[in-house]
Amino acid sequence: MAEVSIIVPVYQVEQYIRQCVDSILAQTFTDFELILVDDGSKDQSGKICDEYARMDARVKVIHQNNSGVAVARNNGIAYSNGRYLCFVDADDWIEDTMIAKCVSQIKEYGADVLRHGHIMELWKDGKCVNKEIKNAPNFVKVLTHDQIAKKMEKFWPNCSNYVWNYFFKREAIGQIQFPEIQISEDHVFVLEVLENCRRICFLSEDSYHYCMRMGSSANRWQETGICCQLEMIRTCHNFMDSFGIKAERKKSLMSNNILSAYSYAIYLLCFPECKWSVKEKMAKISEVRKELEIDQYTSYSVLTGLSIADKIKQQLICWRQEKLLILLGPIFMKVVRKANG
Repeated sequence: MAEVSIIVPVYQVEQYIRQCVDSILAQTFTDFELILVDDGSKDQSGKICDEYARMDARVKVIHQNNSGVAVARNNGIAYSNGRYLCFVDADDWIEDTMIAKCVSQIKEYGADVLRHGHIMELWKDGKCVNKEIKNAPNFVKVLTHDQIAKKMEKFWPNCSNYVWNYFFKREAIGQIQFPEIQISEDHVFVLEVLENCRRICFLSEDSYHYCMRMGSSANRWQETGICCQLEMIRTCHNFMDSFGIKAERKKSLMSNNILSAYSYAIYLLCFPECKWSVKEKMAKISEVRKELEIDQYTSYSVLTGLSIADKIKQQLICWRQEKLLILLGPIFMKVVRKANG
């Protein structure tokens, strides 16, 4: 039985998968199994995975019909047998000491979950054009379940949406699975695990390299994307309720999440590929605004730290001027796409 199971969902990533797998096989900590879940790729990704399995006995490959990243990760969990689990995206890569540091720290603090940082790399035309370090929170090394509730004002803003920002003890996951939604499935999964964990520790380490590219599922029109955002917000409410967070405090804590989810719903409707009429878009936005109870959160709106564009967008939302965003958004996106080639 391996100490660590590393699960990598794979789909149409023949250009990037070798860098990802090579970075994992180069780890200084060697007691792991690498589970590559090929989600029905039509390119050479599946064959490349099989090639690595023949080269290294630690590599195991699952081939499945195209079912989405949530099913791929769930199948990876079911197939795994490690004491600890972590996830890496197939177009990302990790530095050679990352797993060793995660294992050492999670054991030192007897934690169920470890949260580490990452480096966000922006890629354009095959080149990395920008890097930004996203450290894990440094206000404390470890928090018990009860302490999370008391320090929620510091914990919540640092509660990453990305599953690859975490290192899990198998018992902490238990029977929890990734929901079969197309966006924010990892945020829902992480929050459900954190609800039940007894202790979480933090590693001020940024050895995970998140490679951000246009064309990902978060950067294209998906009709189900709005429903995914609503599901994510429901999970946020459940998370706060599980820690006994009172109503007014919860509004203050969740205002950014609520407004961000609503803003993202508007963003989705602005993709040129969305063929809905303005009337249909406004009807959907009105429905979403009501479900998210936006008017209860606008008074908690904080503009500090936002870009000029995001400040304008949030202010228009607070003024109930979404129609301007719906009308101008598609034009703005076409201009940006043309400028970016």
